[in-house]
Amino acid sequence: MTTSKETNPRFTVIIPTKDRADYLGHTLRTCMMQDYDNLEVLVSDDGSTDHTREVVQEASRQDPRIKYRSNERSPGMRDNFEYVLDLAEPGFVIALGGDDGLMPGGINGMRDVLHDTRLELLSWAAPLYTYPKVRGPEGQLMLYHPKKDRIVDSRAFLARQVEHLNYLGDIESPMSYVKGVASTRLVRQVQSRSKEGRFYSCPTPDGYSGIVLAGEVKNFAFSGTPFALYGLSPTSQGLNYLANEEAAKKNSQSFFKAVDAVPMHDELAAQPYSPLITLMTVDYLLTARDLPGWGGVVPPIDFRRVLEAGINELAHGLYGQDRLLRELGILRNIALRHGLAARFDALMARSHRKKEKTPFMGSGINPRAIFLDASRYRIGNIVEAAYAAEYLGRFYRDLMPGNLLNIVKRSLSYFLVSSGKGPLFPKLEQ
Repeated sequence: MTTSKETNPRFTVIIPTKDRADYLGHTLRTCMMQDYDNLEVLVSDDGSTDHTREVVQEASRQDPRIKYRSNERSPGMRDNFEYVLDLAEPGFVIALGGDDGLMPGGINGMRDVLHDTRLELLSWAAPLYTYPKVRGPEGQLMLYHPKKDRIVDSRAFLARQVEHLNYLGDIESPMSYVKGVASTRLVRQVQSRSKEGRFYSCPTPDGYSGIVLAGEVKNFAFSGTPFALYGLSPTSQGLNYLANEEAAKKNSQSFFKAVDAVPMHDELAAQPYSPLITLMTVDYLLTARDLPGWGGVVPPIDFRRVLEAGINELAHGLYGQDRLLRELGILRNIALRHGLAARFDALMARSHRKKEKTPFMGSGINPRAIFLDASRYRIGNIVEAAYAAEYLGRFYRDLMPGNLLNIVKRSLSYFLVSSGKGPLFPKLEQ
């Protein structure tokens, strides 16, 4: 069995994709620039109708670590993830979407942390690159403020999910999709607990992986240095669902047709998939909790808070009228399931829909992150975004108080020497 104690374990990057050829080529370039030999990149094509096959085959000719797999049955996103995950050889595995990317030296960085900590699960705060014409005419790069390396207690992490009901907002989440990497031993262990032998037991695969993997270990590592980054392109399904344009709605129909076949947990009234972060978080927690022998601890969930958090999400004005009604119907059925119909009605009576906020574009800063106007810095794809995030991240970390003090000391020393007020050469031993 390959473990984190080995100096050169196998890393597998799985890329389940469909009709993202225009972005996939850039994603594969971030994989090709990895200076790590024991690496395999598996692209599983879920019945694409564009030139995905040609893009992957051309990349494979340049780099034999890249392999093309065709899932001709076009089973849908969830099953495509499962199919390609089963192909990963013993070692470590990370999933990317067809518009995401690896950071320069990302695989080596993962290997180093896993080797040093002797742990099997690692996460980081992933930067986000937004392609042009997604949230505005220009692209944008978001980078979290520098974080410290640390060891995370899994039990505390899971308790935090129950408290906040927001898996997506937790930077420590060890989901093996862009922002985390896990040993295949842990993955196979999760599969062995499922009745169907599946790793991905929820309608969508991303956030569930972080919660279910956390329950398989007592601790996992968090790196202040990111090793992969998200890409947000016009093909992103979450954006298509939120968008109110007819073209976007049509583009998301096949996605919902596939995921609706997998209902959410019975305590969520076995409702069809909902993109509300609140409900996805609860579904992940309850599904993992019910796995036989799973080691995680999920505190009791207060469904009064679930309803309140879900309605607050809808009040932010992101959903069109028809989709708003769909999500409200799902929440009401959950309320009925728990005898909370009166609570639901009371929450609705005092809730008011807010005006949709215009996304912040351009360069700026907030308490959690900094933002770069991609066009101003000539960042046009995920490869350029990865390099920009790498160099900006290093520079930004140098400006933190501890590192900045050393820079000031060195600068002052240089100034004294260059002005003739300090020693130019060290004293020689007598």
